[in-house]
Amino acid sequence: MCLKKWLRAVHPGRLAVKIACVVVLGVVIVSVFTLGTASSMTKEGYVETMSRSNQQILTMVQAKMEAANDQITDVELTINNSWSFSQYLKFRQENPRAFVLVYDMAKELGAVKPATFYDVAAVGVNGQCYVTNQTSLSVPVDELLSSRVTQDARSSPNRILYRFVRKDITRNSREGSSFVALKALTYPGTRDVYGYAYVVMKQSDLRAFFDNLSNSTNNLTLLDGSGDIVSSMDRSAIGRKDEELARVVRDMDAKNETSRYVILQNKPVLVLARAIPRWNLYAVSVFDYTRALNEQNGSAYILTVCLIVTAAVLAILFFFINQITRPINKLVRTMESVTKDGLPDRIGVIRGGYEVQRLSSAFSIMIEHINRDVHRLLSLEQEKRRMEIHTLQMQINPHFIYNTLTSIKWLIWQGSAEKAVKGIDTFTLLLRSAISDSQKFHPVSEEVKNLENYIFLQKIRFGQQIQTNICVSPAAAGCLIPKLLLQPFLENSFFHAFADRQQGVVSLFIDCHGGGLVCELIDDGVGMPQGKADALVAARPDDECRSVGIPNVSARIRLLFGEKYGVKIFSEPGHGTSVRVTLPLIREGGNTT
Repeated sequence: MCLKKWLRAVHPGRLAVKIACVVVLGVVIVSVFTLGTASSMTKEGYVETMSRSNQQILTMVQAKMEAANDQITDVELTINNSWSFSQYLKFRQENPRAFVLVYDMAKELGAVKPATFYDVAAVGVNGQCYVTNQTSLSVPVDELLSSRVTQDARSSPNRILYRFVRKDITRNSREGSSFVALKALTYPGTRDVYGYAYVVMKQSDLRAFFDNLSNSTNNLTLLDGSGDIVSSMDRSAIGRKDEELARVVRDMDAKNETSRYVILQNKPVLVLARAIPRWNLYAVSVFDYTRALNEQNGSAYILTVCLIVTAAVLAILFFFINQITRPINKLVRTMESVTKDGLPDRIGVIRGGYEVQRLSSAFSIMIEHINRDVHRLLSLEQEKRRMEIHTLQMQINPHFIYNTLTSIKWLIWQGSAEKAVKGIDTFTLLLRSAISDSQKFHPVSEEVKNLENYIFLQKIRFGQQIQTNICVSPAAAGCLIPKLLLQPFLENSFFHAFADRQQGVVSLFIDCHGGGLVCELIDDGVGMPQGKADALVAARPDDECRSVGIPNVSARIRLLFGEKYGVKIFSEPGHGTSVRVTLPLIREGGNTT
């Protein structure tokens, strides 16, 4: 028996088996394709990709350094052409003249120098100096003037030279070395030097050109023509001479090459270089592709991950397939039981996916229609009567009666006897109208009076925080309307629309429009999603998990007047709710228009 049941469960014709086969095949194909693609990545393809990426990085570094060169040139030329600087560096000034010159120099530099800029030092042969960024020289003036970099600038007074300095020049530089852009200051039309302008770049300033662009397999370096490592992400290499790398880079520059595979320090690497002539430097990327390939090479790891992911995906998919097909199987068993045992009185809707619910709902409706056709006329009258009684009973619920009597009791205790008596009278009128079965319809004016009585009772409880407006056109005042038809909507506004608010407004408009009677109740409360509003109108009156009053009113209107008339709710969270009730025009005497 168990074997027969199992064979039936795994029958190839079952939907679950078909879906499972398609899913398993798809997941396996994707996994194999992923593994094959990962394994097919060759060394050449990977290295070529990294080479293009590093070329772009070097292009970015070159662009940054050329932009910095333009700023440095502006600063150097400003100092060289400045009268204030020439006076300050040629002659020893006495206060307050010296302070005036210092102020003018700072102002001129501020016009061309960005707010955050390198240290700038101007040193005269007379021994005077001026340094920006609230710092000072870290070496004596005489030592700086006699240094090799200064003598190089003296030999080429019309050029801006870039030099690597192994010793700090300003006190802001604490890393033991810096890079300097300097120019000799000369008298106009002569080569006589009266001072020097230094733009001092710390190691942190140099690393800013390639910061966040380097990684464990790609070391970015600034290298000068003599082989000195001016700056590098490997701080221990700064200031060291790498003649082997310099020889390779110079040869690449001479042959106009941007990349080359070489052996450096007994390791195969890919060297990419860009010349930066104005700085007399090379931006160099040394890419250790062997290490990168070892890090990238993980076929076993990829296979393991693919298997784990495949197993997890299949487990999850089988779970969901089972959840999807279980309601279908239940529906099949229900249909089979109908063919064996005959038509039941009713079949409940099977909970499941959208399609299953629609199928089970259609099957249930079909069964109900078949049974209902036998007693159609009697059932219709009984349903109308039951809906009518149920609707009237739900208008005044025990909670409302209890809260109203409690409010009246509180008024009596407070000594507001007159207001309490009026509340009791109003409550009596509302109860009389609710339980009276002498007539099914009454004029709109009577309905409005009942609503006003209801509002009065509610304000005993809520006070004046909810304002109400009722507007009835003269043409609509004499029309007939089912008793207490609008009270459930007004009750919803009081109890639900302003649950999270201190005050609000509820407005009711009744008018004749388009050959019918239109009643529209609008509140500015919290609102609700439109889908929830639509479900509220479409709910079954006997569905205990939903609102009762509104489905009863909607069903009552359809029973009395047909599908042409009914209730529509328009709502949006945070923007209130509008309820529109459409009825036929019924005048005194029973004439319907």
